[in-house]
Amino acid sequence: MLVYRTAERYELESRKFKVKSKNRSFCDYCGKQLHWYENIPVVSWSLQKGKSRCCRKKLSVLYPIVEITTGTLFLLLFRFQILDFRSQILFLCLGFVVITFLVFSAVFDLKYMILPDFSTVILLISALALWFISNTGRWEYFLAAVGAVGFLGLLYLITKGKGMGLGDVKLAVFMGLFLGGQKTILAFYVAFVIGALVSLILMIFKKANRKTLIPFGPFLILGILVAWFWGNEIWYLVSSILY
Repeated sequence: MLVYRTAERYELESRKFKVKSKNRSFCDYCGKQLHWYENIPVVSWSLQKGKSRCCRKKLSVLYPIVEITTGTLFLLLFRFQILDFRSQILFLCLGFVVITFLVFSAVFDLKYMILPDFSTVILLISALALWFISNTGRWEYFLAAVGAVGFLGLLYLITKGKGMGLGDVKLAVFMGLFLGGQKTILAFYVAFVIGALVSLILMIFKKANRKTLIPFGPFLILGILVAWFWGNEIWYLVSSILY
């Protein structure tokens, strides 16, 4: 439960719990430190029937959802990436870091309507490391980063920060450097289309209106993952249809 609990920690730190060690996970409600067997992904939540072991408070269903999603993305990474770089385990390790902090950023943005800077910085460092290893000399990745920042930055200025957050603009640096030009375009397309569809569905069911603030970060992150794993195939399909 580490990814989701890290996001929860920001809310809990505003409460006056006396926790023995800040380096260990603790209960979302009473602040009691958790044992290792209470942090087993999915299993702990299931065995405890969705409740905390110490104070029997109901735990969010987002715990197993985030854990299953993260595990699935790890498997996809192994499937799509490690087969291309059998002798370079570093790619796999950096990929795990990228997935972990993308998931963390998405959860954090959903809860607090902000993308944490430290997570974006770690993603950017990971993208730089991957560029240095595999794309050294391909400066179009930096041009893609500049273009992505310019695009979201313009939207940020036009909407005066209401339609696009500054955290999204910062994440665009990572997007361009990590994905390159074509995949960044695809990531934006997926993010805006899915974001628009979700917003429309929420308005139809009266869960939101035109003034409701909806975080865009999770949609950007979804676009990044789709472009990362299936970008080449999607571009090939589009090209074959058009030409």
